[in-house]
Amino acid sequence: MGKAARAIIIENDKILVMKRIKQGAEYYTLVGGQLSEGESAEDALIREVKEETGFEVVSRKLVFVEHHPEPYNSQAIYLCEIAPHGDVMVQPDSEEGVMNRLDMNVHQPQWIDLRHFGSLPFTTMNLQKAIVAGLQNGFPGDPIAI
Repeated sequence: MGKAARAIIIENDKILVMKRIKQGAEYYTLVGGQLSEGESAEDALIREVKEETGFEVVSRKLVFVEHHPEPYNSQAIYLCEIAPHGDVMVQPDSEEGVMNRLDMNVHQPQWIDLRHFGSLPFTTMNLQKAIVAGLQNGFPGDPIAI
């Protein structure tokens, strides 16, 4: 049973997503990933954002908890702010960087215009719908299970 932490990062009317190409399938998800053994969700969030984007999380607020089948039975979804930064890029020494170099299970972080987010082929519709609702009406003050 796995647990994961993912980041909602919004900047300049764009949202940061991870384009994935895995076993011939192309889809989008949020930046983030599985917790390592003994790691908290917040620590995993900070580590994964750094590995997958090069960005430093400076604040985070848990807004959604998503439950679904393996490999991520539970995902903690945080609304994050990041430190001033340069271009987004997977860090070469990360697991994702290695997979990209081997051209397997490709990870491509990219900024998407908020107006187009709802039409992306996203991995989980419930999370995508919750984010769209948050963008339109504000994100919840207390975490919501989706």
